[in-house]
Amino acid sequence: MTDHRNLLELEEVARQLFRKMVSNGSKANESGITPSQGFLLDKLDSDGPLKASQLADILGYTPGAITSMSDKLIAAGLVERERTEEDRRVVYLRINEEGRQLIGKIRLQRRANIETFFGDLADEDIQHLIRIFKEVTSKENL
Repeated sequence: MTDHRNLLELEEVARQLFRKMVSNGSKANESGITPSQGFLLDKLDSDGPLKASQLADILGYTPGAITSMSDKLIAAGLVERERTEEDRRVVYLRINEEGRQLIGKIRLQRRANIETFFGDLADEDIQHLIRIFKEVTSKENL
């Protein structure tokens, strides 16, 4: 049985790590977009045009949050709405060239942030963390 004191310490350390990573990433973020908007751009770049409902399912946000984020990205000139010829009611979000250039810069910033926090760890330790994080996030009730 797991010692609850260890779980409480794990929670606190995880919270501190998350806060530091977000803070460090925010300092390096010159783009002016939020991390959530960056994840949306990243997904559109890697997967191609997607409906807002698909993005909500993939990213774990509400459809309303996706609409709000996408409206801001459209206003910033990074994403466009695209209707299909088959059914004009269906709207896809598509990253444009400005969005692709920005997500390239954001990926470099994210990589530098990850390197800051985990770059000095041994490969074996990184593999252990990957295994543990996958195990924890794969649970059905999460």
